[in-house]
Amino acid sequence: MVPEVLVLSLALLLGAVGIQITDLRVPPAVRNNSGSGALLDCEYTLKPTEMTDSYSGLVVKWYFNNSPSPVYQWIPGQKPQDLGILKGKLDLSHRASDNVATMHRALYIPNPTTELSGEYKCLVSTFNDEDFMTKKMVVFAPEKSLEFIPSKPWSDAVNLTCRARGVYPEPKMALYKDPDRTKVEDVEVETVSRQGSYDIVARRVMQDSELTNPTVFACELRIPEANYEVTRSVVYYPGIFSDTNDSSEVHSRLSHFWVSLVSLATSLMTAFRVCC
Repeated sequence: MVPEVLVLSLALLLGAVGIQITDLRVPPAVRNNSGSGALLDCEYTLKPTEMTDSYSGLVVKWYFNNSPSPVYQWIPGQKPQDLGILKGKLDLSHRASDNVATMHRALYIPNPTTELSGEYKCLVSTFNDEDFMTKKMVVFAPEKSLEFIPSKPWSDAVNLTCRARGVYPEPKMALYKDPDRTKVEDVEVETVSRQGSYDIVARRVMQDSELTNPTVFACELRIPEANYEVTRSVVYYPGIFSDTNDSSEVHSRLSHFWVSLVSLATSLMTAFRVCC
């Protein structure tokens, strides 16, 4: 008897609660134009009386960034509609379930792009009730390029310049130095917005007297909203530097220099013996 009582109590409770969104699953971060789809799913429960053929006026709507107009609408028995910024960007054949009252509740975006970053609100309503829930999705774009280029403005100093282009959303940048990965202070960071993406550059001039020999510098680029991070490193010797990513090129240039120097010396010695 106890199980029957519990089942009856649960049914009465659900009937009293009415429509309710039980879970809104929105990916917090997806990569721009990666070809990897994003699924935004809105799970809800209905009263038993709302699961009939009439669906009691059931409508599922999605909104973007607090817009008063929906970007998606589905009424059971009708085809789902993509609207506004999502027009032409959804797979309208996607089914979240085989239940006639929930099958087209979700959004499936086959190839999300950065303009689709923002807050998504799912609103489910009937003639008598409604419920909604909101979550944010960030579509991030990694850097198109990242360069960490030391240069020597004076013989006893190094100018550290790290530059990234084409990042979204707004990134952060910091410089560090080994051996204990100490954050370099007083770094000048400049961020510029360029047609839907950001360029960022970090600069700092350091005296050789402040550094150990050698010193490993690291440039860290972060997109906080996407939990994305990438690092570039260089090894600096007072008076000379070499990029750890291009060490082979540096060695090649040094080898060429020594070969040229030895060749010049040999030519001079030969000329001296001929003339003398």
